[in-house]
Amino acid sequence: MRNSKALRTLVCALLAIVATLAVATSANASSRQLSLIQDDAEMLGDRGEDPAAAMREMRDLGVDVLRTNVLFYRVYRRQQDRVKPAGFVTSDPSEPLYDWAPTDRIVSLARTNGIKLMLTVSGPGPRWFSERPGSCGNKPCTLRPKAKEFGQFAAAVAKRYRGLVSWYSLYNEPNLKQWIRPEVTNTRAGRVETAAVYYRKLWIEGYKAIRTYDPGARSRVLFGEVAAISAPLPFLNAALCLDASGRPFRGKLRSLHRCGGSPARLNIGGWAIHPYNQGGLGPPRRKTSSKTALPQQYIPRLHRLMTRAAGRGRVPGGRGIFMTEFGYQTNPPDPVSFTSPKEQAQYINESDRLFYGDSRVKTVAQYQLVDVPQADQYNSGLRFARGKKKASYDAYRLPIVVTKRSSRRVEVWGQVRPARFARTLGGFVNPEVQLSLGGAWKTVGRPSPNSVGIFKVNQSRAGAASGRWRIKWQNTIAGGISYSRAAKAAKPFRYYRD
Repeated sequence: MRNSKALRTLVCALLAIVATLAVATSANASSRQLSLIQDDAEMLGDRGEDPAAAMREMRDLGVDVLRTNVLFYRVYRRQQDRVKPAGFVTSDPSEPLYDWAPTDRIVSLARTNGIKLMLTVSGPGPRWFSERPGSCGNKPCTLRPKAKEFGQFAAAVAKRYRGLVSWYSLYNEPNLKQWIRPEVTNTRAGRVETAAVYYRKLWIEGYKAIRTYDPGARSRVLFGEVAAISAPLPFLNAALCLDASGRPFRGKLRSLHRCGGSPARLNIGGWAIHPYNQGGLGPPRRKTSSKTALPQQYIPRLHRLMTRAAGRGRVPGGRGIFMTEFGYQTNPPDPVSFTSPKEQAQYINESDRLFYGDSRVKTVAQYQLVDVPQADQYNSGLRFARGKKKASYDAYRLPIVVTKRSSRRVEVWGQVRPARFARTLGGFVNPEVQLSLGGAWKTVGRPSPNSVGIFKVNQSRAGAASGRWRIKWQNTIAGGISYSRAAKAAKPFRYYRD
């Protein structure tokens, strides 16, 4: 009996130590996911915006990576040209018909503010970029782009920005007809993923150019950049000469997809996706009936595709997933959105927590810093078009998600996004985790965030699951106190599995 009592005492002591260590795991959070943002309208300054001010604001919000599209038709000054000008060398960045000034400014501002750069090199291009320039119409031409010309344009980009780019990505949303058409062709042999056939050729030519002219980035050229809608899974498979089930094409479909005898292995540096849920209009927990879509909750579908593609020798294994465009449109200003500004603040935090649990995800993304004036366009910014901050502004800077584990035990996951920049200034102050049980806010913990500002702590106390939680931080960049949104405990948000 005496030994049994001693054993129980020892077990209780050990459990207490384990509980203490569980709270202390905040200092050892394993995730190093980088925070990426894109807002080309703001950064290109087309409507008189101040790109320098926007870049500083992104820095102060804690952005690690800026993504921008380098579109052939925007850099080339005469997109309506049906015939390539005599003597024009597409691969020469010094050609007078190229206008690099807006992209030059973005590259310079990113470097000045310590933000990494991702360039998505993409069409559309001038009309002569199409195999059928006479069928292009008046809009930028997306019809049957020429892979060789795209490779030469990518060469011009790589020559101009060699050594300045952290990642390249090739083509934006190629599974949408707004970027490559036709999307599919129906034949007697079956459905041909026509856009995927073109994309594979475009990617190969673009990769060869970057490998040659910016060799330091040859292992950081991303593949995919697909939208969550319009059947991205069959598209990605077909671009790798695999059918929708991940098996090699056979017979006529093999030849119609131009796979040849031995499809080339693509040395991709990662998988780039835009995992919007219902076009950024729907809440994060809403399910989809589509088996070919790729919204955020269904990333296990991409996991399976990645494993099969590597197993077939189509791509290297072990490559990461890069969320390169993502967000939630708000109502207001968009009248068809289901998401209020307050809900947007909650949803962007929950989505970041979801991706935190996936070690393959290397970047999380926020599309737009500021809404555009047109209500029927994407309006997923952290500010309204006239500049007023949405609730998501502070929620982005200091994300928080509280997960219920029991009636008195919760997990508090959070991030101080500006941590990396604040540390470079010296005097970084650890955040405070605060709890309110209906009255005043009380500080219940001071976690130590990791290198990108992320922490995760467990809290056990009466009322933990019913109270409100927030993060308070002495903002050494802005010189004041910053607060997260107030969050309540909810059930875990996990990937859905088919």
